[in-house]
Amino acid sequence: MPSSENGAAIKAKSTAYLAFHGFKEEKMVFDARVNAVFKPELPDQLRLELRIRETFVEATLDANAIAEAVWNKAQKLTPESIVRVTGHVQLVNGSSGANKAYTIIHVTNLDIIALASPDLPTLRGKELSGVGLEERLDHRILDVRRAASGAIFKLHSGMCQLIVEFLCSNGFHWIHTPRIITATIPGDNEFFHLPYFGQDAWLAQSSQHHKQMALSMDMQRVFEIGPVFRAEVKSSKSTRHMTEFTVLDIAMAFQDDYHEVAELIESMLVFVFRGLQERKQYKPLVEIVQHLYPCARPFRIGLDEHGKVPRITFLEAKRILREELGLESDDGKNFTDQEEAALGRHFRESPRLGSTDVFTIDQYPASMRQFNSQANADAPGFSNTWDTIVGGREICSGSQRINSYDELREAMRAGVCGPPLDPEVDKWQPYLAAFKSGMPRHGGGGVGGGGTG
Repeated sequence: MPSSENGAAIKAKSTAYLAFHGFKEEKMVFDARVNAVFKPELPDQLRLELRIRETFVEATLDANAIAEAVWNKAQKLTPESIVRVTGHVQLVNGSSGANKAYTIIHVTNLDIIALASPDLPTLRGKELSGVGLEERLDHRILDVRRAASGAIFKLHSGMCQLIVEFLCSNGFHWIHTPRIITATIPGDNEFFHLPYFGQDAWLAQSSQHHKQMALSMDMQRVFEIGPVFRAEVKSSKSTRHMTEFTVLDIAMAFQDDYHEVAELIESMLVFVFRGLQERKQYKPLVEIVQHLYPCARPFRIGLDEHGKVPRITFLEAKRILREELGLESDDGKNFTDQEEAALGRHFRESPRLGSTDVFTIDQYPASMRQFNSQANADAPGFSNTWDTIVGGREICSGSQRINSYDELREAMRAGVCGPPLDPEVDKWQPYLAAFKSGMPRHGGGGVGGGGTG
């Protein structure tokens, strides 16, 4: 059991260190926020609920046991104030066998580090299920201080750390590409335009072209985590579309087959999901989120007989929708949100398909992908492209990209998936130069950070 030497106060350094029950009768010093100030039952007593990150603890002050100056300061306390507390720890058993023991701090000294305004919005409860989203966003700082809201941000941070850990351990280089660009795709009206010192510029929707240029520099494997921008009018009415969001972009050269790229990205996703669910630093955060959002069930990772994420073709997914799920689905159209959700439920519930929350749909029609996607040699009209579905929603879109200079120029002129592009235009020359000088066979994908978080 932890102890202090010569009665010196133990100073708390982290939430993990604040296992107060391990310091019974010890004197401690720690900083906390005031979560609530309770109406005293007796005039010479004051009871506080303190918040230290995800930990809540009760503190009591007795006017007869502390200095008058400390008592006077305590009368000014407001919720969300920051205080430094000195006190003794007491572990109190519950009133019945079903109740867990709880901790009380008997305060001997208190300093106010920051006094919060007394007229802050009342978002102080631990439960936010009764607070509307608009109200939470209007008071975002207070909202994210809540255990559950803050836990989501911390899990997102953990997700990024796991991504970097996996990719760097697999030979990737973390690069940083421009967000102001000078070339766009004709017909795509979802670029934000910028006046740029008398010239035209736009905010980048993706770093794909720069990553391809890095591969031509023999970087072999590169990734980037950063913001992208899309001027999508539907973002105001859709939970799936935003004007600014964070994306993980990955690109790598491969040896034999583009599925090497897909499998590496799938392995990364499995690594991240398992890390968030199994590593001890993330488990408490997951539990906090699940407490607020009961629908945030445990994530299922079902692998096939080869230990890989289940994968089906685009046409097979369409067949499942029609024949097994009874939905009307056109092979000539991409999946709707409802169709992705239906496939997600089907994969989760079907042992034959792996009882999994993550799977990949392969070989999309070429008309649905970008101009630089490689055509599938064995399936005319289709391409070496894929989407990975997580929890019934596409979060990763990837492809083998054309590496031949001449073939890329032909694809630009052909306009299979949009208006034809002129490869002779000056704006395309820096991009095409990467292929003219010899580009390795390669592929890559983009993972929406909001989807994985």
